[in-house]
Amino acid sequence: MKASDFLAAYDRFGERRAGGEGDAAAAAWLRDLAAGTGATASLVPVAFQRFILGAAWLEADGRRIEGLPLFDGGLTEGIAGALGPLGSAAPIGVAVLEPRAASLPGNAFAKARHDSRHAAIVVSLRTQSDSLAPLNAHDAEAPFGPPVLQVAGREAAWLEGLAARGASARLVATGTRQPGLSHNLRAELPGAAPPLLLLTPRTSWWTSTAERGGGVLAWLTALEALARAPRSRAVVALASCGHELGHLGAHHAFAQEPALASDSALVIHLGANLGCAGAEHLVVRSNVPGLAERMAEALIAAGHPRAPLDVVTGGKANGEAHEIEARGGRYVSLIGDNPWFHTAEDRWPHSVDAVRAEAIARAAAALATDVVR
Repeated sequence: MKASDFLAAYDRFGERRAGGEGDAAAAAWLRDLAAGTGATASLVPVAFQRFILGAAWLEADGRRIEGLPLFDGGLTEGIAGALGPLGSAAPIGVAVLEPRAASLPGNAFAKARHDSRHAAIVVSLRTQSDSLAPLNAHDAEAPFGPPVLQVAGREAAWLEGLAARGASARLVATGTRQPGLSHNLRAELPGAAPPLLLLTPRTSWWTSTAERGGGVLAWLTALEALARAPRSRAVVALASCGHELGHLGAHHAFAQEPALASDSALVIHLGANLGCAGAEHLVVRSNVPGLAERMAEALIAAGHPRAPLDVVTGGKANGEAHEIEARGGRYVSLIGDNPWFHTAEDRWPHSVDAVRAEAIARAAAALATDVVR
């Protein structure tokens, strides 16, 4: 399937937040595509506590704006008080962040809310479109801290002005937590242990076509190539759920099978924003000396431009590669940038560079087939 056809089909499922209808339909579609490569493919249930949104808004200066509660924060039927900068003594703290600020567990904002004296916090998330771009909820299974209302980036200047003069406001952030179900997709090709692991997340806050679609395309393209290639070792391909909920699906998979993270011959992590229009960076990172450079060479050979490539050995891995690193595994990871990151406007075709996405997919397949030989 051409990259453009795949990404257009990916986009049609709409919102694929873990546990929703789009999630379930997209999982079944991808399972069938994986099975079509010749791999044994199955959906593995992942039970979790799903957050169901209730009323969520901030009212100040005679104006009400709608928002979204932080999925791993507290809830409230209503808190009134003065607004002030995050970290101040004001009852309601105000912060302005980018959505990637909460990309790893234990991030600075999580620490700020843990240590906060605020009764509630409102945070405006800045992106190119300045719409609502939620923060990932790394502690969704164990919510903590004061209620946090997330609002669109376009409200940042208004909120900062209110906070500067200590304006009064009322904040509501409600919802319920109910049993939910998502699925990891696991596909396997036979061979000797230890296996090669292909890893990509498959759920997200919205449709997220540039954020997630390029990684899923590369995952499927590599699986197709591996199914045809001579192999001296097995292959496990994991498309995990709950990326937006603290890598929920990866945690489930590695709790069930720890060696998959720690002992695989190599983990190829196909992360966020692979083939995003307007991307200025593609980070190629590995904790194996020389492997990031090898991946970069494969990308250039496949037609990806050299200029956006940031080649890094070691350092702190991001996305689900962080789960591999934390468990002592060997990985190479690809993560790009995205002006529409975590926004509902990340849709086909305007947010996607299909030519780059196809080059990344070809490069991932080339490296994967080299590894299994």
